[in-house]
Amino acid sequence: MIMEDYLRLLKEQFNNRIAFREKRPGILQLLAPLYHEDGDMVEIFLEESPEHPGKIRICDYGMTLMRLSYSYQINTPNKERIFRTILSENSLSENDGNIYIDLDPDKLYAGVLQFAQTVAKVCSMRHFGREVVRGLFYEMVAEYIETTLKPFCPKPKVVPLPERDDLEVDYSLTTGQKPIFLFAVKDVAKARLATICCLEFQKAGLSFRSVVVHEDFTALPKKDQSRLTSAVDKQFVDLDDFRSNGLKYLEREAS
Repeated sequence: MIMEDYLRLLKEQFNNRIAFREKRPGILQLLAPLYHEDGDMVEIFLEESPEHPGKIRICDYGMTLMRLSYSYQINTPNKERIFRTILSENSLSENDGNIYIDLDPDKLYAGVLQFAQTVAKVCSMRHFGREVVRGLFYEMVAEYIETTLKPFCPKPKVVPLPERDDLEVDYSLTTGQKPIFLFAVKDVAKARLATICCLEFQKAGLSFRSVVVHEDFTALPKKDQSRLTSAVDKQFVDLDDFRSNGLKYLEREAS
């Protein structure tokens, strides 16, 4: 059974605002004022670690991914990578749907808070399909390209001029005509790099079409908007625009 002294300490650290419910022998559910954004309590279970004697396992028995599945599926390599990144950055693991962390009993309080915060981040993945999540813009562009635009044989991190490895294209797409060089632009620095790349490729006489996908075109300074507009062939003002019209644009280019 989980050490009673540490459970009493945990209760004190939560100002006696928690309770324990035995779900099965050796498994306790922690009832704590930790909630999902819809008001439901975060499902947290405590047990002795089956892999590390003397440690306590904090886990969810698959409840987080089940909750997420009602509105969002982790069904692409990029979504899986984002999910794994969230877990690894917060020192959590997952096995057969069960998200968990094993730790020393004296770290139980901090571990519970860390676990609840990470579960909240995982549940927030359901917003990815509806909005551009700040900080994950490039991942979301990659997900769309590697799934919806897969018929155009996307190749990441292409260097069209071998002698200029500083001029890298985020993706090269094949339409049967000229290759499409696509740049994802999140900020001023990337906008200027995309401008330089396109101008240098033109100067070198390369045959290509250039496309830029912005996080927010209107956020760029006016001069950078003008320079980029002069240098590239096609721009999508934000990710929603790219998702709505990118495929149609490429289909027209291929016709």
